[in-house]
Amino acid sequence: MRLKKIKIMNCEKYTLCVWKDNLWIAFKAVLESIPNDGTRERAMLEKASDDLIAFLKDRDILQPKLEELIMLAEVNKAKLILEGEEVMPFRPLLYRDFMLSERHLINSSCGYAKRLMPKVMPLVKIYEGITSKPFPAFFPKKPWYDNPVYYKGNVLSFVGDGETITYPKYATLKDYELELGMIITKDIINATEKEGLDAIGAFCIFNDFSARNVQFDEMRKTGFGPCKCKDFASAISSVVVTADEILPVMDTLKTRVYINDEKVAEGQLNEFYHSLGKAVAYASKGEHVYAGEFMATGTIPNCCGMENGVLLECGDVIRLEIDKVGELTNSISRNMI
Repeated sequence: MRLKKIKIMNCEKYTLCVWKDNLWIAFKAVLESIPNDGTRERAMLEKASDDLIAFLKDRDILQPKLEELIMLAEVNKAKLILEGEEVMPFRPLLYRDFMLSERHLINSSCGYAKRLMPKVMPLVKIYEGITSKPFPAFFPKKPWYDNPVYYKGNVLSFVGDGETITYPKYATLKDYELELGMIITKDIINATEKEGLDAIGAFCIFNDFSARNVQFDEMRKTGFGPCKCKDFASAISSVVVTADEILPVMDTLKTRVYINDEKVAEGQLNEFYHSLGKAVAYASKGEHVYAGEFMATGTIPNCCGMENGVLLECGDVIRLEIDKVGELTNSISRNMI
């Protein structure tokens, strides 16, 4: 099931839309087309018609009702389509970003060394040339293998598809990170791996923008987590796709990064060292995780500039794609703050 949210043209109202028969059908248009039958399901659908999390929380009840109403209203399908501006599908309660791919960590560590510690690269090249293996210092430390680590970011700086990203003036290495976003739709605590997976109601595309020069100092030199290198902006796609459509084929899905319409990187969703269920379950260890939280997988290998060598410049336009999930486009402002 593919969903998005729009602000209806010429008014201050919002509605969810569902992709059906190659059309975006608006919940509110469907509800206005069919008289209220007074059922509990109808009342719940009315209340959730502009609330993604509310709809996904009770999807088992609300989707059949929505499909019933669409079928009744299909005599004039044109009335079910409303013009409007796409907006962020929801505002997360909390944001956690994991780092689930070993190869991303190895590759990006090498990228840091090339750009910020060039004097060590001759030694790296000699070692890798002799052993045909990555330099040992680039591998994650043991705690990374033990548990799916994450950091908590700034949900107030989230923007949607088509919006402009303004980097801070201190960002000299402007990077992006193509990630799979996970929308949590169940309340859990001390969850099992299966319960963690079941708590993911939908997926979207996520771009974790980064000031890499600052990240190096914040994380490698202080031993603390990221803050000013990340908190200024993150972007999520307008369209979300329910988990049942993605999970059965996730390992086969390809990813792509385009900058100014030129493809600069490709990847695939098949290199997660820790499973998505384990990641969500770990977040719930000893604390509540609530419906409406947002989590991300960390960078898909090769899909950030620190790995593939192509960083952002002011004025660029970046587009991220994931098969079956969709795309996310943002322009980079020519100004900095």
